[in-house]
Amino acid sequence: MNMNNYLLIVVFSLCLLACSEDTGPIISTNPPTNYVVLLDLSDRIIQTKDQVDIDTNAILSVIDKFEEDVRASLVIKSMDKFAIRIIPQENSPLDGGRFEDELCLDLSKYSPAEKLKKLKQFKGELPGKLKLLYQKAKLGNKSNSYNGVDIWKYFNEQINSDLDRTYENKVLILTDGYFDFEDENHGLRNNSSATTTGPLLKMMKDVNWRSDAEKEQPGIIPVELNVSAKWVVCGIQPKSGCKDILEAEKLSFLWENWLKNSGTNNSPSLIMNTSGEKVSALISKLL
Repeated sequence: MNMNNYLLIVVFSLCLLACSEDTGPIISTNPPTNYVVLLDLSDRIIQTKDQVDIDTNAILSVIDKFEEDVRASLVIKSMDKFAIRIIPQENSPLDGGRFEDELCLDLSKYSPAEKLKKLKQFKGELPGKLKLLYQKAKLGNKSNSYNGVDIWKYFNEQINSDLDRTYENKVLILTDGYFDFEDENHGLRNNSSATTTGPLLKMMKDVNWRSDAEKEQPGIIPVELNVSAKWVVCGIQPKSGCKDILEAEKLSFLWENWLKNSGTNNSPSLIMNTSGEKVSALISKLL
């Protein structure tokens, strides 16, 4: 055996030994993660001056968490997924389907050699695509230029298809918390339950609304959540002109009970609308 072959055998043996040591590279043994961001692009995007910046910071925080999971799998082994879903808004000219196609990344579709390139490309292009999305979503500077988005219908018909039973699902919902429309007759209602928040908030006017709610049990009609997920509802905020200082608290109450009654096995996390920096920090902590 010549010296070169001998050295190759020694180096190969040392490599095998190093990989077997406890000090070797740590590879995540957790299931892959499926990140889903749901966007409410109704008049909430004009209610706060810097709402688009707040939303953008929130989404970029999610993609940072996504990248952490990808790198924990050493990139080449990653099967993680990221997707932005736009809740449909009646009469909106926005081509939501096209944006959804461009704002998703499923690393399980790519070869080990392609994964890092696709991740870098997607993350680099994301801010520009989000900027264009929000430009297209802005239909005017007045609330009556926008119809509400049907959050309840989306959850009832589509949310389960966004989730994956073999993944750890993490869902961020960017919304002000309302389920309402210009047409107050839109939606379903059954005694103290409804698919919109308007009639429910009217039942929660008294200062003792929480104790009264235990008796009347106002709530959003449950849907069937078939897949386990971690839920974060971000951006809850009373609409302009709202005089009820407890409105945000009541919206949070309705969301939390709705998700629980719909079958989620994780208590949802709720974030009030605040600065982009604070929202980013909270999302990084909660997801």
